[in-house]
Amino acid sequence: MNRKVFWLFFFLGLVFTLGAKTIWGGWLDTDETLDLDGKPALVFFTLSQGCECQMTVVRAAEAQLASWASPLPLHRVDFERRRDLAKHFHVARAPALVLVNAEGQVVWKQDEGLSDESPLNLNQAERQIEALIFNP
Repeated sequence: MNRKVFWLFFFLGLVFTLGAKTIWGGWLDTDETLDLDGKPALVFFTLSQGCECQMTVVRAAEAQLASWASPLPLHRVDFERRRDLAKHFHVARAPALVLVNAEGQVVWKQDEGLSDESPLNLNQAERQIEALIFNP
């Protein structure tokens, strides 16, 4: 009898774990391509959860972007949920800011933070955007 109870709990635990991974882990999410409409754009890889040190940097980057008037469309992508896009754009960690041309190719990328308070170099991003727009 103990053996049957063990296998029952094992099976229920397995079903619960797989169900949780499917629902909360994004296993049912589709790997849609990023719709750029044939125009240059910025892609910001963010995190919805992580350790406190990661989230401090992510919140600082979010604050920088909130007060920045981007001349290009800005697409926010959850790094954990869209590993396919992170791999496509060669992004190893979040936060990261990627500038892509009209064909979707990476022109410039920043995935190394300058500091915890201001992890994104938006001045450099603006220079790269200007170079892309005025010298395609």
